[in-house]
Amino acid sequence: MDEKDTMLKLMRFWLFGTFIILFTAVTVYVGGALGTGLAIFGELYFWLAIVITAALCVLWYFIYKWYLDKKM
Repeated sequence: MDEKDTMLKLMRFWLFGTFIILFTAVTVYVGGALGTGLAIFGELYFWLAIVITAALCVLWYFIYKWYLDKKM
């Protein structure tokens, strides 16, 4: 396994971890602050924000992959 593969695996790990932490934090904070609890899962804008966050994580992964391909 070369250095590029290792770096891509680390990026996947960190992006997935970041996504999970953001999902959990937003769910707990907004659900608790607004007093809606688990009813937040029924909100369209909540899921829209989650999908946008996931898309940005995937986009960042491919930008990083492109950068490594160009660099190495």
